[in-house]
Parts: sequence; C-alpha cells; structure tokens
Amino acid sequence: MPMQPWRRLDWTLPDWIEHAWKLERTLRCSRQHYGACNRHVLRFPGQLVAVELDKAVLLSLRQLILDGHPNRFGRPGRGFRAEDWTTRALMDVNNQLARLDRIERRNTP
Repeated sequence: MPMQPWRRLDWTLPDWIEHAWKLERTLRCSRQHYGACNRHVLRFPGQLVAVELDKAVLLSLRQLILDGHPNRFGRPGRGFRAEDWTTRALMDVNNQLARLDRIERRNTP
C-alpha cells in the first residue's frame, strides 16, 4: 500500500513540486482539497531550495507560487504576504537562480 502523501516526510524538491502541481490542477473546491493542500505546504522542503542545481525545478516552483491559486499554493494578496511560506520560498528561489546564473557566467569563456 503506497504511503499517503501528507504522511511522507522525505520529500525531495522535484517530487514535492510535482505533487503540488497535481493538487493545483485538481478542479475541486472543497474543504477536503484545501486541507490536502495545507498539509502538503506543511511538508515543504524549504531547506532544499538553496542547494537545488536544476533550473527547471526552481522555475517550476516559482511558476507554482506566482500563478497558483491563493488558497492552494499561490501567493496571497497584498498585505497578507509577510508571514506566508511563499514569501520565503520565492526569495530563496530567486536567490538560487541568481547564484546559478553567476556560476554559469563565471564558467563560460
């Protein structure tokens, strides 16, 4: 029997994003669905963003945050962003993308 996603503790960043996109694309508006999204956010592996080397993964996370529904994975409205998980995640993603760009420019002749 496969483990239920909200009980999983060992998420990798690509796996977490893939499952988040599945939840985001589900066209169900219910307390049960929003609860599943909230449980998934609680398992967000934020510490892995700073060590992710795949730009596609980072861009996918940024797209999820910027285009996602505010009740699921998107950024909340202005005035409600200060304590939200998306603010820190978006800042970490942008910083890591900038680091990868600097490394890429430094290594090109």
